[in-house]
Amino acid sequence: MKMKSVPLSPKEASPKEAVRINTENTPLSSMEPKIRGKISHLETKNPGILQKLMAMGVLPGMPVTLLRRKPSFLFEVDQTRYAVDREIADHIFVSC
Repeated sequence: MKMKSVPLSPKEASPKEAVRINTENTPLSSMEPKIRGKISHLETKNPGILQKLMAMGVLPGMPVTLLRRKPSFLFEVDQTRYAVDREIADHIFVSC
């Protein structure tokens, strides 16, 4: 008989697994510092924000590391560091 793999609920997961569950496909603004992942997508209806992110090289598939959250969100993409406010960080979605 073949068994299905069922994801653990946050209550059943170990602390390390719980962090992974909570950071999949999440906005950069909700991540904790030192977490690494890949940009899964950019979600905005504002063409100005989208254009700014694309010009910075913040594109889906790029590796990203959140370095700090305050006073602004400091993150690294492709060996370049960027500091943005929450409004911009809310539009960058990361998967781990």
